[in-house]
Amino acid sequence: MLCPALLLLGFNKGVSPRKPSAQKHIATNPFFGKVYKDTNVTRFFNRSQGWIASDGALTVPLTDGGSLWLMGDSHFSDFDPNTGTVPCLFQVRNCVLLQPHNDWNWMHTSTFIGNGPGIRSYFKLNPSDTYFSWPGAGVQIADTIYVFCSNLKKRDNTTFGWGSGGTDMWAKIIYPEMRMAAYSPLQDFNNIAFGFSMVKNQHEGYVYVFGCKLSGVKGKLYVARFPIKNPNEKWAFWDGSTWNKDISKITSIGEAPSNSVNICKIKNKYLLFTSQFSVGCDQGKDIYVAEANSPTGPFSSQRVIYTIPDNKNGHSPFFYGVFAHSEDVNSKDELLVTYDINGYGKCATDCINGRSDPNVYRPRGIRVPLKLIDPAL
Repeated sequence: MLCPALLLLGFNKGVSPRKPSAQKHIATNPFFGKVYKDTNVTRFFNRSQGWIASDGALTVPLTDGGSLWLMGDSHFSDFDPNTGTVPCLFQVRNCVLLQPHNDWNWMHTSTFIGNGPGIRSYFKLNPSDTYFSWPGAGVQIADTIYVFCSNLKKRDNTTFGWGSGGTDMWAKIIYPEMRMAAYSPLQDFNNIAFGFSMVKNQHEGYVYVFGCKLSGVKGKLYVARFPIKNPNEKWAFWDGSTWNKDISKITSIGEAPSNSVNICKIKNKYLLFTSQFSVGCDQGKDIYVAEANSPTGPFSSQRVIYTIPDNKNGHSPFFYGVFAHSEDVNSKDELLVTYDINGYGKCATDCINGRSDPNVYRPRGIRVPLKLIDPAL
């Protein structure tokens, strides 16, 4: 299994993980409940047809109440029910899942991949399979879904043997037909990996797009925006005091323990979820949360909201890709948050005789009581 979508263009080879300074744990409170694994979401990802396993799992909230799941390197219809395994290598670089409103029966969800030629990825920016894309965040505006597509190029067969393939792109999908209408180039982002999150603020008339860039093992956070009424307009970037079309003026709005970051808006709060820095097994298990009153920050201190329990032979997996799903807050005011694992690497054997357990490459879903984050939510 290759490198996850969360790394995009922000990974620096040669950096070593280190443990973050002690953080306040808020995973449980007798008054506000506790964070727990969502069994409905677990069953939703435990399937035998269509999409089988992958990383990724960002969602685009749809105007009809459904969700479009954006998945990274994916296994598609390759599950063997006799052994409960899949081949060790995925077949497509990305795919999407169309989920009806609040329907957690996976058989009611459609999987979309491409038609080829070559690798049948849904998002395919270049006909050559040397190039590929991992989808970032997206937003629906009128009848079009706009998805940020990283433009990547394979360099060699090593785990991190890839780099920029050129300008990142908008993918434009006509909905509900799910027809890929066009790809259009975005602007130069000065090596900042945008597309981790998008927040559509109807009241203000803008979509806020969040990005990240590694500085050592820390993630520097940035924000841009474009008008809802014109998603093809050049983005403006926060320069510390105002919005500026010159990206060279961009200023960081905060820092995270890694470059696995996601920001959503719940009521009047912007919630930042991130994970402990990890580029392999036994390197990180904590999910953090912080909050702000504005898309430009400032954000509160990072607090541990959950420690993943995933374990194999005493080892924790390669862990990343924490994504909040603002369209899914249940009747108990619990927010759905997913995270990715990508096997156990050198710590425990995943691939045996060319086959692997798909559960070591499936997203996990947890429920986070909003009042654990802020009693006012």
